[in-house]
Amino acid sequence: MSRTAPPGEGLDEVEAAALLVREGPNELPRPRRRSVVRRVGAQLVDPLVLVLVGVAVVTIAIGDHTDAAVVLLVIVGNTAVGVVQEIRADRAVEALDRLGAARARVRRSGVVRTVPARDVVPGDVLVVAAGDVLAADGTVVWGESLQLDEAAITGESMPVESHRPGTEVLSGSVVIRGRGEIVVGATGPASAMGRIAEGLVRTRSRRTPLQRQLAVLGRRLALVIAVACVVVFVLGLARGEPPVLMLVAALSLAVAAVPESLPVVVTLGLALGARRMAARHAVARSLPAVETLGAVTLLATDKTGTLTEGRLRVAETWTDPEQDADDELARMAVLANDAPENGPDGADVSGPGADPIDVALVEWARDRGIDVAAVRARHPRLGALPFDAVRRRMTTWHGGGAESFLVVGKGAPEAVLPPPGISSRADRARDWAEDAAARGLRVLVVAAAGRRALPEAAEVEQGLDVVGVVALQDLPRAAARDALEGCHRAGIRTVVLTGDHPATAAIVAGQVGLTGRGGRPARVATPDDEADQQADGSSDDRERALLDADVVARCRPERKLDLIVGWQARGEVVAMTGDGVNDGPALRRADVGVAMGRRGTEVARQAADLVLADDDLGTVVTAVDEGRRIHANVRRFLAYALAGGLAEVLVMLVGPMIGVALPLLPGQILWINLLTHGLPGVAFGTEPSEPGVMAAEPRRPGASVLAGGLWLAVLVVGASVAALTLGAMLLVGGDDPRSVAFLVLGLGQLGAAVGLRARRPRGARRHGRDWLSIAVAAAVLAQIAAVTVPPLMTLLRTTTPASASLAVALGGAVIAGLVARLVGRPRVT
Repeated sequence: MSRTAPPGEGLDEVEAAALLVREGPNELPRPRRRSVVRRVGAQLVDPLVLVLVGVAVVTIAIGDHTDAAVVLLVIVGNTAVGVVQEIRADRAVEALDRLGAARARVRRSGVVRTVPARDVVPGDVLVVAAGDVLAADGTVVWGESLQLDEAAITGESMPVESHRPGTEVLSGSVVIRGRGEIVVGATGPASAMGRIAEGLVRTRSRRTPLQRQLAVLGRRLALVIAVACVVVFVLGLARGEPPVLMLVAALSLAVAAVPESLPVVVTLGLALGARRMAARHAVARSLPAVETLGAVTLLATDKTGTLTEGRLRVAETWTDPEQDADDELARMAVLANDAPENGPDGADVSGPGADPIDVALVEWARDRGIDVAAVRARHPRLGALPFDAVRRRMTTWHGGGAESFLVVGKGAPEAVLPPPGISSRADRARDWAEDAAARGLRVLVVAAAGRRALPEAAEVEQGLDVVGVVALQDLPRAAARDALEGCHRAGIRTVVLTGDHPATAAIVAGQVGLTGRGGRPARVATPDDEADQQADGSSDDRERALLDADVVARCRPERKLDLIVGWQARGEVVAMTGDGVNDGPALRRADVGVAMGRRGTEVARQAADLVLADDDLGTVVTAVDEGRRIHANVRRFLAYALAGGLAEVLVMLVGPMIGVALPLLPGQILWINLLTHGLPGVAFGTEPSEPGVMAAEPRRPGASVLAGGLWLAVLVVGASVAALTLGAMLLVGGDDPRSVAFLVLGLGQLGAAVGLRARRPRGARRHGRDWLSIAVAAAVLAQIAAVTVPPLMTLLRTTTPASASLAVALGGAVIAGLVARLVGRPRVT
């Protein structure tokens, strides 16, 4: 087979050194490193963290060093998590760097030498062979059976035949077969790997919906608490109370009103959710993303390997009915084939350098009972014309046939079949192949002929008789349909992004049950890149069509990033699946990036928030359930904590009006705060999902964390607990109304915790320990001990109430729980 002669001398060392100075080293762009101090400072300006800093200052000021230590520990933990998340972008680029070549063979001054990859410059001649990683972009100038795997860079699942001169190749591609020489065209930031790295550096991950909601809540809460504290302080001074006492009381009220346990509750809930997800093959690399999954409104998924198995299978075959040649077709298909036969231990025939089509043909033949090794031993290969993208066929010749030689070929129908009308069998094969192709199958014709003498290479492919036609398919995953149905029930729009032909993409979409809004057939769109560059006023319409599509075919990697940005601009919360290097920027930009653990690249895993250990899309649906559960539990805790804070503020404001100058002492407020926001608050993070949570629409991205009726619940429950407390003070307060208020206020809040807990179907058993009930019971005992155990009574300056007061307090807790149960159910917003 003819070939272009290898290039000559290549660059000399002087030229290479000058180019290295001018072009710069062949290295990837890296993010600007920020000092630890700057990173920590950026985390501390978050409004919720600022509220916690204020709480820490207050607790230190009033001498409550235990609470101060707890709050400071929470601040340190949250800050550490934020800094770690920021460093993830650096690690993604480092993983991309590791994917590239460390060293490269170049021809300089006629001599092949090995140099560090960073020293490769434009104009260098790369000398490559099987197993090498391309150190730069370039153009093939000579190749012999050269085949590259560009899947990690381009997302294409099939190897690329690159032995023809003039073929453009990309850095990071792996040579899986053959050898060749490549003239370098682009290095460093200008190369394909460099452009991806630049995208990773520039792309910033967005704050999660919960982080944005809590930031708004934190600002509003800080303002309300400040006003309430000022009012309490001023009213106390107006009554003639000592200024120092009222200052301490106001600061204590601030501590009680701020739900400082919120970060602990959120973090514990996320950690428990991450643990449950890991048990179901979803590994969370970012805790905030666990909750964000519950807010996802759109899932963008690739096709190959996610909706499909990512592995070709023989789906259908055709042979002439008059000859019944299925076994003959299988034998010929494994001769014109480079995949290894199955070993005696039953090992998979696929492996490095194995073409997916060849692998599929060998597996099909083996399943038919064909002894592949025996067939090849009976017909040893003597020579071959390898497949290439122009000829679109492969031909081999063998000894040991019925005549002296056996010639076998396989390839595209238009390349192997003779023109119409020459052979009736070929015409029937062509008709069948066209029908199979129209159904989205990949079609391959196998032909063969016996020869007494082997002709010249240019004539060896002439006169072959059709043996049969093989139709191959990347089969849909069995679980893909269930996963898409789960997304549909949860109100999550699913969009498929694929580099495949639109017809193939549409057929796969139909096979896995993907539909558009309202159950209509999936809408397929294809980017028109040239048209997009024309300023004719219609590009906006095309962009809208892409954003509205259910399947985007011929989708290039950079298009994925554009689409995610467009969807987010529409208010969507986007999760995206990916596995290739080229998916890195889009995975990082998505609200939740989901990487494949088995076939995904290290770059994709480092850029993602969630890694699917089983590569199963259904695992994402499971993770969404966990995300919704966590968000619901955070909302429950917020309603509980804010209602308790409101009750304390109302008692402190209204108490003086009914004759109690200072209803609660600072130490008593802090004790109630410790009991109610401590173990019971944290236990909210363990509550299970409520029935029907995955049948509801996703929450509105811009909605308040307390929307859906929880603001009303906070007001009603808080006012109810305050009213019960003030009523008890008037009815059974006796000589020490403060101790009664202390007892009723604490127990009332604990009763509300039980009322706000998750509902479960009637008769259903709760799995695992009921941590919330355990925590509430422990807190109730501690609250009663505060008015009955002498050391605690001395510390908190309480007295033991009468039996009637204790009965009223317990009754108040029950009433508070019933009120919370009636008005406190969080609805999806």
